[in-house]
Amino acid sequence: MDGPEESCKEIEEKDTNFACILELPVEIIEHIFTYTILDYKDVLNVSEVCSILHEVGRNNKIWRQKLGQRWPRMLARYQRLKVYDWYKEFKSRHSFGVRVKSAVGGLSSQHYLHDEVSKEDFHEFTTMTHEHEQAGEFLIDELMSIVNDGDSDKNLTLKYYAEKVLRFMQQTLLSKKVQAFTEVPPECQLLETGACLLAQWCQPFENFTQNDISDQLDSLASEVSHNLKTTWPHHPAVKADINIESVTSDLWNSEHCKMVLDSINRVMFNKHKFEGNKTRYYDINNSYINKVLSSETGIPITLSIVYSAIARRLGVICEPVNAPSHFLLRWKQDPSQSLEHMYTYIDVFNGGKFLSYGQLHTALNVPETLINLNNMKITSPVQVLERMIRNLIAIGREQGRMGDNLLCLRNALEFSLLISPDDFEMRLLLVRVLQNLQVIADEDQNRMGLVAYLMDAAQTQMEDNKVNKDKRKINVKTRKKPKDALYSVGLIMKHRRYDYDCVIYGWDAKCEATHEWIIQMGVDRLPHKDKQPFYNVLVSDGTNRYAAEESLEMHPECCPITHPEVGKYFTSYEKTHYIPNTEKATEYPEDIELTEKLVHEHHHT
Repeated sequence: MDGPEESCKEIEEKDTNFACILELPVEIIEHIFTYTILDYKDVLNVSEVCSILHEVGRNNKIWRQKLGQRWPRMLARYQRLKVYDWYKEFKSRHSFGVRVKSAVGGLSSQHYLHDEVSKEDFHEFTTMTHEHEQAGEFLIDELMSIVNDGDSDKNLTLKYYAEKVLRFMQQTLLSKKVQAFTEVPPECQLLETGACLLAQWCQPFENFTQNDISDQLDSLASEVSHNLKTTWPHHPAVKADINIESVTSDLWNSEHCKMVLDSINRVMFNKHKFEGNKTRYYDINNSYINKVLSSETGIPITLSIVYSAIARRLGVICEPVNAPSHFLLRWKQDPSQSLEHMYTYIDVFNGGKFLSYGQLHTALNVPETLINLNNMKITSPVQVLERMIRNLIAIGREQGRMGDNLLCLRNALEFSLLISPDDFEMRLLLVRVLQNLQVIADEDQNRMGLVAYLMDAAQTQMEDNKVNKDKRKINVKTRKKPKDALYSVGLIMKHRRYDYDCVIYGWDAKCEATHEWIIQMGVDRLPHKDKQPFYNVLVSDGTNRYAAEESLEMHPECCPITHPEVGKYFTSYEKTHYIPNTEKATEYPEDIELTEKLVHEHHHT
């Protein structure tokens, strides 16, 4: 594909109709090539027709557009001011995506019988990130594409393992970015960058980038600039081209800075209705800057980060202050005054209210003795992140010890150890989380599936995983169906007594649990006791249970089962039942036919 041999003149002689496009200006042909009705294959094919179209088809602008058309979220992962050869970038992204998808697709055959995928099992993906400047971003983008393919019922096994790779690789790549952030001088650390890194770390499946956050903040700053121009047309910030990374002090005099802050208040609180989330203060989303920007609600610290980021874009520095029982910003209104009277404090949580030093103890509702210069000093960006982490830890500890709350706690502790690796208190707390998880597993065997991935990931932060698993394909043993078993793998069931929804993913001809478990669970009081088929089921509440056949019945309506391990065993949801993946079908070969037969009889499909 280096260039077509046939000349344009020969083309014109063969087909005078085709020659019409060649008579168009090159700019028009380029514009036609950018139409979304044409995909990258069309552009490549047309480019092979003649030398002119070949030249036009290599236009950098066209391939930037085609890359964005093919992978809509990929462009946000590139540096904005850097020049790229977009044709080469497209080729690299395409080939990289094929390899990533193939590698993820091979994980099920290797790990079907394992509880978790170990750190070493991600080595292939880690190695890929060193192959190209954008390789890490290619990897994350492809994994996001797999997980968010628009069809929640299909490719469940592929998505199951893609999520595992995505969580590991997202945090592996973010670790490097966090380290780079902490190594630059505090005056060069942007709060919005740190907040974005924390939000990405805690939400590995949320598809947003630093560029996305910056664009939203730029948009708000643009609205403030327009408001400023409307109110004060000759304000110097209106026409200024400001590089936010170089702004370390106010660019304007006190009067002009106050005008900027007044405009920010009008845009944030009057136009956009940003507000403190007083009714759901401890909602975890209040701590994530992407969620705060979309919902326009938050807690003092995240709203202050948004406010200060907008102010910096307009040449005003608002410094973070870790005040007693609250989080504020301070602006140096009059440098000639004493420290007590030099600053104006801004309560962003309460509509951007301006406060003097003397008003603080009343506004914050704290004893006057707590308001002193030591408590009202500037807080570094890393210290701001540490406070955000403590907020997340408090949420994780306060709201129970299962599911999202433990995940929140684990994520916060891991991030804390990234920015403060010598923090003994955080390391000790992470150990306690591990112990807590083990206690939960010991107390309730049904929760093992939910606990397993939390345990594995938390331990990875404390020490390297030494286990070397056999990377060859595992041999799945085939199960012989008992003649008296009524149900089969893939059926959606309802428990007769406890009314939970579940899907069968395995069975035993009779109860194989311990005698203690049989007594504890009351199996000995069932009519058929333990001498009946027992089924392994995934329950919608995230638990794994072991249920007697007489306790189950086919679900009257059917519904998808929201369990994190569904994808480990099933490849698709067919509205009435689940289709086993290759490994599960190999283990229970007779069940597919029986499942289809029972579904047909029960649902008349």
